[in-house]
Amino acid sequence: MRKFSLLLLAAATCLPALNAEDKPIDLGLRNQFKSFIVAEGLSNPSSVAFSPEGVLTVCDSANGRVVTIHDGMVKDHITGFTTEYWKVNKDTGAKSFKLGPLSAVWVDGSTLAVTNAGLLDGEEVVSFFSGPGTADSATSTNSVGPTSDDPADKGEGNLTGLSVTEDGSTLFVAGQGADAKSWVLKVDVASKKLSGAFSADDAGIEINSPMATMPWNENSILALYSGAGGKDDGLVVQWNIKTGKVVKKWTLPGLTDPMGFARVPETSGLVIVDNNWSLTEVKSGRLARVFLPRDSEEAKVTVMSEQLRGPVACAFGPDGGLYIAQLGTEFDSDKGQILRVDGIKKMEGNGKKKKQ
Repeated sequence: MRKFSLLLLAAATCLPALNAEDKPIDLGLRNQFKSFIVAEGLSNPSSVAFSPEGVLTVCDSANGRVVTIHDGMVKDHITGFTTEYWKVNKDTGAKSFKLGPLSAVWVDGSTLAVTNAGLLDGEEVVSFFSGPGTADSATSTNSVGPTSDDPADKGEGNLTGLSVTEDGSTLFVAGQGADAKSWVLKVDVASKKLSGAFSADDAGIEINSPMATMPWNENSILALYSGAGGKDDGLVVQWNIKTGKVVKKWTLPGLTDPMGFARVPETSGLVIVDNNWSLTEVKSGRLARVFLPRDSEEAKVTVMSEQLRGPVACAFGPDGGLYIAQLGTEFDSDKGQILRVDGIKKMEGNGKKKKQ
């Protein structure tokens, strides 16, 4: 069963956020790190991004909106997205895992791209907004229909893990359509065309569920695959953006369901948040420091904490802190949080940024 990358912040029209320094949280980290709650009272928080001005931007998926967190307040930015329940029990009709917009990224200082993931598979698009407003004010891409002969393949859906190239010309996005064919897709920003970029299946990679993407150098991106729920089969794949071929891939020993990653600023290292997925409960998740060696297909993974609760996405802020969206003690509730961990950028052994 394909895993859904659960999501975002929550609340009514404008909720107060806690000052990070006023609410420390114990994540079992070493003394050199400090961790804080930036905002709570959220529902299925996910995508974490920063505007060029440094404003924290989060998809409040279950509430069908994107919010910003600024000056101690959670405020609506885009509202009115369609939502759906990812899982419906065919016997009881019970619904769970409500989702709407799953990922957002700033293309420039005024344009925000958002995955409209509450629509049906084969109907989802990436929407562009030039300012605050409602979902119906967007300029959107096309959708991507079935790419295989599998009857279960309805097209690409649950689009997540947006990233943007340094020049702002291209977006990459993880597709969550049928397992018959796994895709990382791309958007040409100028034409608003959404199309397939890299197929794991065509490359002979059996691991599916791409969850996040990241520009890596001028010619490649990284894609994070979570694999099957509860299994130690996650993968980082480096794709050549010109040829569409795999440059290299790395397994992630000790991580069961990696869902988000971020590059440690000015280094060649990563941090990864491991959701430790379960269909029935939010389990303790992990924060890991990861290095991708050139001479091995096994990443070097150092688990920093095993006391997160359902982490799904992360990003470094302009202050150097790592911001993490986590589900909290329950999904589909108001238990979600945005956390900040300080000190990772200063870790000894990060190394200088290297050409990959």
